[in-house]
Amino acid sequence: MPYPLLLALTLLLLPAFGHTACALEAEAISSEYVEREFRCEMVAFIDAPVAAVEAVLRDYEAYPELDARILQARVIERPTPTSAMLETTLRACFGPFCRRVRRVEEVQETPNALSAVTDPARSDVMFGETHTSIEAVDATRTRIVYRTSIIPGFWVPAIGARGWMLRTLEEATVTLFKNVESRAQARQAARDEVAQES
Repeated sequence: MPYPLLLALTLLLLPAFGHTACALEAEAISSEYVEREFRCEMVAFIDAPVAAVEAVLRDYEAYPELDARILQARVIERPTPTSAMLETTLRACFGPFCRRVRRVEEVQETPNALSAVTDPARSDVMFGETHTSIEAVDATRTRIVYRTSIIPGFWVPAIGARGWMLRTLEEATVTLFKNVESRAQARQAARDEVAQES
């Protein structure tokens, strides 16, 4: 959904680390490059309760544990009880060339949804928006709709790199949400264990 926008630029970068087998099912996934924007959309099903999935997505400062490309994530401000200013540092690589990318985004939290908008004045991104919504399919399964659009604030070679980035964006989106699924499953298992002991 929102990786807030954090779940956007990072997906253009290095491969994510592998994870234990998960049952994430991608119903549809697509990406395109339009007017300098890299866009990606995915609809998928996760084998974890919606509350656990939402808790993982809102644990912003734990994002580096979900993806090795994320070097740091921290909430620098809480303007309202349902919004957060999130600063992230990421490692971006294009072939043998790597750089650190800083981004500050405002994340709006609503029930079962996240929306993130980048502040270009404080970021290495010219434009970025990500919207994630989740809904319960049943007590143990969640449907996710994720859309992201981003314009990097640095040069990206037109020949080869754009297509590579779009392919990486799709693959990394799936991998990242598999990691979200795995963490949500672990969170729910720990909660169930505590409930059984009490």
